[in-house]
Amino acid sequence: MTENLRCSAPAMLVALLTLAIPEIKTRAQAPAAKPATPLVFVENTNSGDVSVIDATSFKVVGTIPVGLSPDDIVASPTGDVLYVSRIVHRQDGRPTGTGEVVMIDVATRKELGRVAFRGVPNHLAVSPDGRRVYVTIVSGNYVDIIDPARRAVVDSVDVGTGPHDIEVSRDGKTVYVGLIRGTDVTVFDATTNRILRKIPFGANVRPIAVSRDEDRLYVQLSQFYGFVVADPRSGKILRRVVMPLQSGTKMPDTLPVTTNHGIRITADGRYLIANGSMADLVAIYALPDLGLVATIPVGRDPNWVALSPDGRRAFVSNRGSDDVSVIDLDARKEVSRVKVGRYPQRMASVVVSR
Repeated sequence: MTENLRCSAPAMLVALLTLAIPEIKTRAQAPAAKPATPLVFVENTNSGDVSVIDATSFKVVGTIPVGLSPDDIVASPTGDVLYVSRIVHRQDGRPTGTGEVVMIDVATRKELGRVAFRGVPNHLAVSPDGRRVYVTIVSGNYVDIIDPARRAVVDSVDVGTGPHDIEVSRDGKTVYVGLIRGTDVTVFDATTNRILRKIPFGANVRPIAVSRDEDRLYVQLSQFYGFVVADPRSGKILRRVVMPLQSGTKMPDTLPVTTNHGIRITADGRYLIANGSMADLVAIYALPDLGLVATIPVGRDPNWVALSPDGRRAFVSNRGSDDVSVIDLDARKEVSRVKVGRYPQRMASVVVSR
């Protein structure tokens, strides 16, 4: 019995090694994890497409056609789907007065479908759980709510004349809507769609930014070169901030309607980035005191601000010069300028595994 065991030991060892070898081979042949690539998607209103910028190399790596007059672009919370609002045009190029949201797969850059609705759309926002896409209908007085799973409009909220920019709170409970044909920011409950309050600003409301804890609301207005700070809970106006000009320039006698467009709070809540559209610059302010940190010249007519996924850079679309300025937030300077499509406006920043 002992002799039999001794004789079979080498055979058993060979058998064990044989079983282990395929496992070792399988592990060696396992595919490597795909590297993550940060991308910035830029909607180009007049060329009817979306430029794809590699956020590391600052080069355009693709173009996605969507049709004339896209207006805004946002990503789902998971970063796998892009939503693009656009004004629908007839074959002769004239607008129909209706709109749609184009859904795009981020990884393949292929269209997933379109959701049509009545009225002319402007900006978009997505709930933190990804179950609602909010579309402001600037030609009307309401915000349409899209269920992306059903690819359909499932509800609408009357917010006032000419809704334009829109933000959803971090917890998804509250929605803030600026009225570009009105003078208020309308705040409504995302669960009940009930209007909670209207905050008057005395002028048409342009882009807005809400602080992480919702204790401050920063608002750009028509024909005001700066922004207004309000308490979104009480509606009280706390401060009016006039932005700087580039060295050697002065304020014109008559201000254009769009003096500023694009305002963003960094992910860490430390800085506010605001476009001075009429002056071709970006100003960075420290929060909460709003001390001016930097004034950075960019391209012509800066329109929007998007942050890189790592928070180190700001991308600013310059619709007057058809390019995007890349700003290093630590160095506080423009480090690159990327040529894109015609009349670039809104942008979305995501990380893609290829």
